[in-house]
Amino acid sequence: MICSFFGLWGVYDPLKNAWIDRLLRALIASGAVIWFRRNIVECEERSERPMLTLLDRAANLYGLPASILRPVRGGHFSRAYGYTRHEKSYIFRITPPNDDINLARMLTVLDWMDFLTEHGAPVPRLVRSQQGSLLEVLEQDDGEYLVVMSEAAPGVLSEEFPLDRWNDYLFSCLGRSVGKMHALAKGYTPPRGDFPRPVWHTAGQSYTPPPEDDPAQSTIRQKRLDVIRYLQTLPRDLAGYGITHADLHFGNFFVDAATDTITIFDFDDCAYGWYILDIAMLLHDVLVLYAGADREAFAARFLRALLQGYRQEKLLDPFWIRQMPYFLKLLEGQLYQMVYRFYEAGDADGWVSKFMPGRKARIENDVPYIALDFEKGDWLA
Repeated sequence: MICSFFGLWGVYDPLKNAWIDRLLRALIASGAVIWFRRNIVECEERSERPMLTLLDRAANLYGLPASILRPVRGGHFSRAYGYTRHEKSYIFRITPPNDDINLARMLTVLDWMDFLTEHGAPVPRLVRSQQGSLLEVLEQDDGEYLVVMSEAAPGVLSEEFPLDRWNDYLFSCLGRSVGKMHALAKGYTPPRGDFPRPVWHTAGQSYTPPPEDDPAQSTIRQKRLDVIRYLQTLPRDLAGYGITHADLHFGNFFVDAATDTITIFDFDDCAYGWYILDIAMLLHDVLVLYAGADREAFAARFLRALLQGYRQEKLLDPFWIRQMPYFLKLLEGQLYQMVYRFYEAGDADGWVSKFMPGRKARIENDVPYIALDFEKGDWLA
């Protein structure tokens, strides 16, 4: 989401919380999304004036003096504050009125996050207010302000952690974290009797393309539709289909190499889908970030270690590994459709400049995203 609400971590930046948000960093400067920057400024100006009084009221809900709260990076939409008590760091977030925020869905996501942490999943622990609520709503003259507090995640944002510092054990820790989350999804019973989340192809920007009518993109558009048509035939049994993160790239988890800890955040786009979706997104993203010439060897090493850790928490039928090329193609085509209008070689941010060169031809000519044989290999075991 552009105005991400649940990126509950220590050095939060909403523009890294979803694929489109990461790409918009480069596009804002070009003027292509001036409306977005203007709306942010208007939002900040609107919320700045009452914030002192509002901060006092919000802090009181958690039994805190506002004087201990210090602004932290990431104030583009929500106001984020940090504080430390008894050697533990916390994040305190106030979100101003926004018509795009659905309160019922937010409460659902918070319930899901709370369930995950209570059962040992590597997710920032939410802190309840003095009334026992995960979310507090404060009425102001200009609308409802939403307040949430969580523990801060240890370590650094994974996309800022150099890949040459990763090792196979740390990759397996990442896989174990994802496997734990998926294993818990099978046993989750929503407290309100349902889980009003979208299905994968209508959730967030990772799988829902912008309107497209450019004739020059018709081949890519059709190839994407062909992939979706195939995916819709796949089974949706409890072993392979359930609640997924649906935005699990390297900008949405923290890594603490000192303790081999992975902490996953930003559940805004969580949706029903195949669990392999989250694994495919990790493989897709790490290959954009990886700068080495031995991409196939690195991909095999990454996937092998990732799945080794994943299977320590959850079984994964080899059938789903064999579907990996389709999920990788889905992501490749979707991300291309999101950024091609604004991409100019030599004038893009680091992620886009790595992803885009030659991408259109590769998609149109059915070049595999990565030349691995997913029909064979020890990752099937």
